[in-house]
Amino acid sequence: MSILDLDFYDLACRLGPQPGHTLALAERCGVKGLLTPPDEAVGAQNGSLAVRSLAPMTANLDGEQLAEMARLQRGGAVGVGQGYAPWKNTRVQLNAMRYAKSLGLRVFLSPLDPVLGLGVAHDGAVAQRLGLETQPSAAETIALARDLQLVAETGVTAHMGRLSSAESVRLMARAKHEGLDVTCDVAITHLMWDERQIEGYDFNYRLQPVLRSDEDRQALIAGVESGVIDAIVSDHTPWPVADKRLPFAQAKPGTETLALWRDGVNGLIRQGALSGARVEQALNRVPRSLLGL
Repeated sequence: MSILDLDFYDLACRLGPQPGHTLALAERCGVKGLLTPPDEAVGAQNGSLAVRSLAPMTANLDGEQLAEMARLQRGGAVGVGQGYAPWKNTRVQLNAMRYAKSLGLRVFLSPLDPVLGLGVAHDGAVAQRLGLETQPSAAETIALARDLQLVAETGVTAHMGRLSSAESVRLMARAKHEGLDVTCDVAITHLMWDERQIEGYDFNYRLQPVLRSDEDRQALIAGVESGVIDAIVSDHTPWPVADKRLPFAQAKPGTETLALWRDGVNGLIRQGALSGARVEQALNRVPRSLLGL
């Protein structure tokens, strides 16, 4: 199957302040199904586009009191998560994962340490030269190691979203080898770009997770091709212009990617970095299954 003919399914798409515009754009870009974060609970059918939502793991996503997951499950949620906010209370996270396990719900996690993750650029030479607050890879890997330990403790089925580092690929490979019921994804941005994109302080490259080294990018590509990374997501994140057109460190993290998603993947195929067979799995078969479509 040609990439041009492939229906895409997206596990990380924020609708933003103009949901109708985003949904119409997704349809034009060949997306047939997408998943929105729990702070954008909009489960519906939009023409030929199936929109699925995550339910929150805690009330109001406050990270402190468990949400009524059973009721939300009856309402059609395909899984539960905390959106892109890092967990601050591991005890609550453990209890939430146990509750999700009892209901047979998949948990969607975005591994990030709440303190180390405050930096706005990868902890490397580029950020140091630009004088930006840095975010080490450990901001992700410490949280990912914790999350995988909690998966082992609870037996819950889990999906780790938007990984960005080589060490995270190694941690996921080990977890799968040990038999944990886990899947994961990477954003197209982190397969296309690395930390050098921020050289001009362009707010469009202010992302979360941050763009890391080229070595990390190459490891992520290899992770997709080997099957350790199960899916490629758009991580489309539209913000009002006033929230983005700011000095780099002040701009909200995220950028609009639906329009470049297909071309980005196609470019990786042309370079020989990814095979068509793996792309079909990562953009269609796996995410479609996780969306229940």
